[in-house]
Amino acid sequence: MKLNKHSFFFALAFMAFAGFSFAQNSESQHEELDLEELEKEGENLSEVDPELQKNFIIVEPPRIHELNPQITSYASDSQILTGLYEGLFSYNPLTLEPQYAIAKDYKVSRDKKRMQFIIRDEACFSNGEKITAQSVRDSWISLLSTPDAPYASLLDIIRGAAEFRRGEVPESEVGIYVNDEKTLSVYLTRPANYLPKVLCHAAFSVIHRNPMVFSGAFVLEEQNEKATILKKNPNYWDAKNTHMEQITFLQSEGADQSAFLFNDGLVDWVIADLNPDKLLNKSAIRMDAEFGTAYYFFKTSYSKKSDEYGVKKTSVWDYPEFRNAVLEAVPWDIIRGNPIVPATTFVYPLPGYPTVQGFDYTDEREALSKMNQARKKYDIPADQKLKLTFELTKYVLSEEKIEAFKKALEPLGVELVTKEVPVQTYLPGVKTSDSDLFAYTWIGDFADPLAFLELFSSTSTLNDSGWSNSRYDELLEKAASVGETERLKLLSEAETILLDNGLIIPLYHPVSFNILNLAEVGGWAPNSFDIHPLKYLYKKAPAVKKVNNVVRF
Repeated sequence: MKLNKHSFFFALAFMAFAGFSFAQNSESQHEELDLEELEKEGENLSEVDPELQKNFIIVEPPRIHELNPQITSYASDSQILTGLYEGLFSYNPLTLEPQYAIAKDYKVSRDKKRMQFIIRDEACFSNGEKITAQSVRDSWISLLSTPDAPYASLLDIIRGAAEFRRGEVPESEVGIYVNDEKTLSVYLTRPANYLPKVLCHAAFSVIHRNPMVFSGAFVLEEQNEKATILKKNPNYWDAKNTHMEQITFLQSEGADQSAFLFNDGLVDWVIADLNPDKLLNKSAIRMDAEFGTAYYFFKTSYSKKSDEYGVKKTSVWDYPEFRNAVLEAVPWDIIRGNPIVPATTFVYPLPGYPTVQGFDYTDEREALSKMNQARKKYDIPADQKLKLTFELTKYVLSEEKIEAFKKALEPLGVELVTKEVPVQTYLPGVKTSDSDLFAYTWIGDFADPLAFLELFSSTSTLNDSGWSNSRYDELLEKAASVGETERLKLLSEAETILLDNGLIIPLYHPVSFNILNLAEVGGWAPNSFDIHPLKYLYKKAPAVKKVNNVVRF
């Protein structure tokens, strides 16, 4: 998921007392968010007061949402999509592991190249129409048929899917077959035990031909410039365990206003910019590490526009030697600033994943040496200026950091040119831009290194860089058919190739900021995706305060 929560004001203000608040928050998490206690909550849901479940209000950053799950990759859209749509599996709100949703069971063949999914009998769309195996197939075929659908290539593991997506074979060649109304068979090119994790993502939801018919726990009641309103779906298969009658997403009117609304109890959860100095209940601040990485990446000529004759123009930034010279010169300490969780590599560290050597410090002498060698190899004169166009928004770097970056590249004969683009058009414009360097924050969509490495596979619909490497692709493919230990080793080798090629500049692992009182909100737990399925949310009855009203004489 591309992160587009620009909580810049909140992040800056929060850092002023981050040490105190983070320590306080970490300690209090164990009291408020003990996993055993959260799991026990399910046993007490019969005690949920229906009168409190009329409306749950969330304040979010200003944004026009794209609510077609097949074409969006934004984190802010995904939170709403957890309520409107559902696929065969959904995220467990605590562990993020896949759990059954529209599917009630599945089987895997002995050779692990076939999967059979069983659709639950009670699964229906919001209009009462049954969800069948054909509904699932139609949804996935629609995804594969949608131009530039960012997650479509994750289905390339299915036989014929990649070829169909590229228009090389007819739909009938795709290995997704309807056995009967409730049974779907999927034929794979190789084993893929991670597939249920992938299928939790909203892109693989079951959709209806009518965009106002939904498969999730809620339906879209209203969407305008100020709010998005969801109503409970009475035809949802698990409606009895969905407690909120309405969920309202309000567009933020400013950091101070968000604090005012929360202080007065007028909203339940704030994910927008908020001025922490104005917040009365500091313990309501939830700060948690996210399964993501903020980074810059180079875009190669292969993904840029052709000239009028259809010829691709090469650039020095197509070559790893020039990119690696820049990486040696990057003033890491200045550019990274003082993040809570710095990143020297691309993949968020996971248990069992081998350590990969990353970028940690600047070496001006080595940077100049690499640049001189690159110029000599590609016959570029030593006095020729090399332009590096960095496309960014005002939130990416301060003027001081931009100047430090420019100054660090000057000895290499590199002129850093910045091109500022409005926040709203930045991410959608990357694919068509001719700039050389871009800034992304990527949140993994499933708890696996592949959630990051897929971004640079040559066949991936998520690959905005245009970079391709046959050995890198080979390692990803081989990793899909071996045991877990060997698989993680192969994936770490692939990441090493990515770093060796100087394609990315890793910066830090983002931290999520949420404002809510867990004494009053149930069904919400911190997790590394910062995704909180809406069907689980409910309001708790306020704790009764004991008052000593005995009058003594």
